[in-house]
Amino acid sequence: MRETTAGAGPSSCLAGLLTATQQDLVIRHLPLQLSVTDEQGTLVYWHGDLFEDCEPGYIGRHVDDCHNEHSRSMIARMSEAFQEGVQDEAIFRRIEDDRLILVRYCALRDADGTYRGMMETMQDITEIRTMEDKKLVLDW
Repeated sequence: MRETTAGAGPSSCLAGLLTATQQDLVIRHLPLQLSVTDEQGTLVYWHGDLFEDCEPGYIGRHVDDCHNEHSRSMIARMSEAFQEGVQDEAIFRRIEDDRLILVRYCALRDADGTYRGMMETMQDITEIRTMEDKKLVLDW
């Protein structure tokens, strides 16, 4: 397996333990939306308004059921590359309602490097891309 891309994959820099309630709060407050499939491609979780065409009925179904034909072929290629260990992530951008959306898929691997599924995140980066210099002062 190739070296993990910085920021992707499991981290050895973990400390502490979150309760289920804390995990839920963290996910709900992340500045991004996410979906998770297991190693068979079954959708097990999603959260966020950018997944507007998702509905709770998709949980437990194959990820193909949630995507159009064009997306299905790309997701199949990503899933295969992730399972084979030749890639860890795929990054896309799209424009939606004049907003720039960053879409990132990454392989989920356990401590042994075994493929356990895939995570998709979507983040509106419209304001982020216009940032310049540093900002270290609380100004509100």
